[in-house]
Amino acid sequence: MKKFLFFAAALTVMASCTSDNFVGDSPGDTPVGDGTIQFGLSMQNTTRADIMGPAAATLLGNNFYVMGTKGTEAETSPSPTMVFDNYLVHYGANTAGTTTSNTANWEYVGVVPGTSPTENYVKLGTYSAQTIKFWDYSTDQYDFFGFSTGTKKAVAKTALTGATDVAVQDDEIGVTASKYGTGLASSAVAYTFYIPTVEAIQNAYITDIQEVTKTNYGKDVQLRFKNLGSKVRVALYETVPGYSVKDVKFYQVDGTNTDLSTATKYDDAYLISADANGLPTKGQIDVFFPRVGNDNASAQDYDKAATTVTPVTASSVKTQGFGSLSAQLVAKQDAEETGSSTIYLGRTLPTASFAGSAAAKFYQTVFPVSSPSALTLRVDYTLVSTDGSKEEIKVYGAKAVVPNTYTKWLPNYAYTYIFKISDNTNGWTSTVTTDPAGLFPITFDAVVAEATDATAEQKTITTVAMPTITTYQQNHDITKDEYSIATGKNVYVQVMNNSEVPATLYTNLNTNTSDATPKSRSLLFSVATTGTTISEATVMDALQSRTSELSADNVTGRNGITLTKSSYIDNTVTSIVNGVDNQPITVAAGEAAQITIGSLSAGTYAYVYDYSAAAKTTVTEYQPINVTTGSAIGTSGTKYASIAIASLGSTETAANEAVDNAYIYFSKTTTDGGAHYTYSYVSVAGKAKLPAGLIKVAKSSLTTNVDGSTTAVADTFYFDIYTTNSGSYAVKVIKIVA
Repeated sequence: MKKFLFFAAALTVMASCTSDNFVGDSPGDTPVGDGTIQFGLSMQNTTRADIMGPAAATLLGNNFYVMGTKGTEAETSPSPTMVFDNYLVHYGANTAGTTTSNTANWEYVGVVPGTSPTENYVKLGTYSAQTIKFWDYSTDQYDFFGFSTGTKKAVAKTALTGATDVAVQDDEIGVTASKYGTGLASSAVAYTFYIPTVEAIQNAYITDIQEVTKTNYGKDVQLRFKNLGSKVRVALYETVPGYSVKDVKFYQVDGTNTDLSTATKYDDAYLISADANGLPTKGQIDVFFPRVGNDNASAQDYDKAATTVTPVTASSVKTQGFGSLSAQLVAKQDAEETGSSTIYLGRTLPTASFAGSAAAKFYQTVFPVSSPSALTLRVDYTLVSTDGSKEEIKVYGAKAVVPNTYTKWLPNYAYTYIFKISDNTNGWTSTVTTDPAGLFPITFDAVVAEATDATAEQKTITTVAMPTITTYQQNHDITKDEYSIATGKNVYVQVMNNSEVPATLYTNLNTNTSDATPKSRSLLFSVATTGTTISEATVMDALQSRTSELSADNVTGRNGITLTKSSYIDNTVTSIVNGVDNQPITVAAGEAAQITIGSLSAGTYAYVYDYSAAAKTTVTEYQPINVTTGSAIGTSGTKYASIAIASLGSTETAANEAVDNAYIYFSKTTTDGGAHYTYSYVSVAGKAKLPAGLIKVAKSSLTTNVDGSTTAVADTFYFDIYTTNSGSYAVKVIKIVA
């Protein structure tokens, strides 16, 4: 079972695991052997590949405790009659068949806890001795569950702090005896571990409740153990067009540009916890069974073990480290990149660069987390141009935040957080604290003007403070940068406001913007393009500079990208249906959006979250187009604007006059003392003040709705019409395949 999360748009995926239920071999109706109860087991590895035989016994330290009861199938809680009271079961190589109670090298009869070879295991049961047990065919069902402290000492201590003779030491795990029967009802604590270190938790193992009905009496009781620790790993990749990414450095603190300016950067990757107490490294872990008894038999978590962690907060840490990015998974990708030994981030999800050790599959063992908080990644990195110029841009403090929906770490589960650096990054390219965050493309506009108009150059800047978007689909295949319709699993989206410290989850996905339409803040569009590369930044450009009306459902971007609104998104869901082991993750309405993947066609989509603080300020812009006198001015059916030179008038700007969006501006020059004039359109985008002597023309004086089939005439300016708006949008491009 794996859980994957992506950043910037952070993308989240959690894969399902196989069923843990043991049915045994084909059922028989008659007893086997002499009817004694015997035990066998397997180890349920995090990746769900079982470990068997001596290897499993070694992980368990050759010992485990078992609780066993019997009763009827109609019990409303686990069967109430005690059979095995915290018996210690011991592994002996090549001992199978030496007694009637041992068919798989596991023996319980005559085992004495605390003596050789079980000296590391304290006696927990109340019986005076461990005796042989036989199957009782007058009862319908047995219930078994067990636990082990592996190679650590099992001690009957119930404290993690205090006097030396009470506190659990680093080579110990404190345990309490298991409850049974009605003692397990209503999610009561079944038993408790007191675990002093992260290393110790790697030795703690538990099982679910194993039901054995009469058809399986006489066979080994197969207990399947799973480790109490969780595993987590992180990876990064980039999709910045025209650049590679190198020299990635990580922070152990969150904050503003000012806060980060003096912070230490590290080669090792870190995730920063938003919890004031941090992440546990030591604590009490209560094991319980939330759904027991026959009336819960249809529940997904029926008889499944669950845990609650009570950390020793004084030992908690604010960050979790993962090691440095692996040189095995990052490499020089273009001849133009600098240095033969320089390593770069992967450019696709399948080539994402993981942090840590390949031998451990890049996982770090961590304490499970019951009350999760958001996790933050903060990085510096260097962009290297791939055009041969070797130009570099350093980006500081880029930030991604994983919502707490996906940071609950369960025992024996593996979680992968994959962070994507796109052209819509939110880091700074300057250490000057007043400079804006983000990457802004350099654009050009040719302006023909006299020297007096030299200040009328174009500076096009789109300011974006992008939130982090996390997307998740169960069974997502991270070897492919896409989501599959074939899985039948919906895609879920959540948005973090990472302008705050700590970041917070947006809870208004189901509310309206301040504009009339489109009404929802959280939208899904299918994306088409006439040549512009589809990326988060280019979709953002289409949203903010469009030839369609702001109030229209569909968006035609001036850059050639078309966004067609999809109705297959639900912003009112209160459950992420397919979580760990298909367990639903409860969310409040407005916290998550569900993309109904089965209703979509294969293609490229864009999830858009509108986080504009107020109604958008819109400006109608007129961009002059090149025409040939006597030919059509443009595309038939497309509307343009026009104005004759004779209609420009003579109103001139004063020195330092403020730019007014209600006007367009022209320069007026002469070479013959005023007998003839040349007029040129002047772009004032990004300017606040104007020089004196520009001709100002009210936009309202232009003729609009001029069809592109119109024949161009002399001494007339023709304009492409588009609309810009001040909206703030977060975007995640999502590829859907059949």
